[in-house]
Amino acid sequence: MSKKHILGVVFVFLSAVIFGFTPVLANLSYSGGNNGVNMAFLRALLPLPVLFALGWGRGKRAKPTAGQIRRGILVGVLQFGCTLMLYCSYSYISVGVATTLHFLYPLFVVGWNAFTTRRMPGKLKLAGLLLGVTGAASLIELGQDGMSPVGVALALLSGVVFAAYIIAVQKEGQQPLPLYQLMTVLSLAGVVMCGGMGLAMGKLTFQLTPQAWGYAAACALLVSIGGSALFQAGIRRVGDADAAIYSLLEPLTSIVFGVLLLGEALTVRKGFSSALILLGLLLTALADRPKKK
Repeated sequence: MSKKHILGVVFVFLSAVIFGFTPVLANLSYSGGNNGVNMAFLRALLPLPVLFALGWGRGKRAKPTAGQIRRGILVGVLQFGCTLMLYCSYSYISVGVATTLHFLYPLFVVGWNAFTTRRMPGKLKLAGLLLGVTGAASLIELGQDGMSPVGVALALLSGVVFAAYIIAVQKEGQQPLPLYQLMTVLSLAGVVMCGGMGLAMGKLTFQLTPQAWGYAAACALLVSIGGSALFQAGIRRVGDADAAIYSLLEPLTSIVFGVLLLGEALTVRKGFSSALILLGLLLTALADRPKKK
């Protein structure tokens, strides 16, 4: 791997650690009056002052073109559209089923690339992808609830839209905005989308306990300033397909933080599923090694 590729992998892994940790903070905020749609709105709204300072407030910067702004808005619509679809699917099917369907997104990204380039990934990378997706899916408690067609459709679409988001970030990187300017545009799009959806669903609220505000703010800042920025920087370096595969580390880190911080049990099934994910990531990394002449 080149230094650029290795750095991109590190960025994606770090983003997966952050994305695996922040659901713990969101979960803690829910007990203080927050909810999923409101959390998505706050995730877009609260980091805006910091993003403006980082992206627009330091010295002279080139003025973004109209095309860059349009692409940034598209990426933001896809990012927060995925979040809202996934949250809304929880009203129809279990969180476990929804998350399993959502984590099919690496297959969608790899499939799209294979279709557009007319080239299938190598056997080693394909094996790593399938192992990783299998491990992520088997981590989830499927439950016994009914399989509502609406819930299944929303969860599947959240995976498709997240795949489109990853591909759009890759395309945006061909004429990129500076990273935190892009994050500002994304968050503004998220405020409009999530705010409108929250008002329509009656889910917006500012009646949170001080502790819930603290957890929500920490979650929003970590995701926007850290996780999303690192993930997008990683996509720009390793490409959309590899970033999608390496991001499968996220459910594994969720397990680790759940055990350490929420006292969740570490079962044999979780251990086996985690081993599948790690093996899949290892095979993917081996597939990316340059071949000796």
